[in-house]
Amino acid sequence: MKKVTHPYYKDYPVQPYINPERDLDMWENFPERFPYGKIAKVDITPVEEGLVPGDIVLLWRIGFNNVTTETWMPDYFEYRYGINTDDSIKLLTEKGYIYLGSALETLDLLNAEVLKRMLKSKGLPVSGKKQDILERVVINLSPEELEASFPQRKYAITPQGRSILEKYPNIIKKHGPKMM
Repeated sequence: MKKVTHPYYKDYPVQPYINPERDLDMWENFPERFPYGKIAKVDITPVEEGLVPGDIVLLWRIGFNNVTTETWMPDYFEYRYGINTDDSIKLLTEKGYIYLGSALETLDLLNAEVLKRMLKSKGLPVSGKKQDILERVVINLSPEELEASFPQRKYAITPQGRSILEKYPNIIKKHGPKMM
């Protein structure tokens, strides 16, 4: 993938990610059409651990326990923080701040229809509330069967990741009012 740079960011410690499909002329000449202005230098300056604020905000978001391999990531990660979320997830994983959960760890995010489909494939009853269906899936499908049943996986934060969030609460506070 071609790396896109912009002269506006020439003095920045880290060059922000700019999607190669971004219309730079439109971005420069009609900034009101974009959700955020230029990225502030402080929002792309690495902290001691080599992360930039956008990585920490993404780590915080993963801490809500609902980010998966199929989650759509908002454009603000690019426009406000200058990060590519795919690259950031890879970095957070490599540094041990998050990990890709197993199928069993992801089950709670699946809707009842998906869970019922797994039970039907084994000839098991599909009635009951979601919690009942979920328990039936856990009891009756082996870890191998679960892994083969659906591709989606949840990202989970590690204790090291939590320590990063505790170390940089100011970054999260600046991001917005929501708290973990």
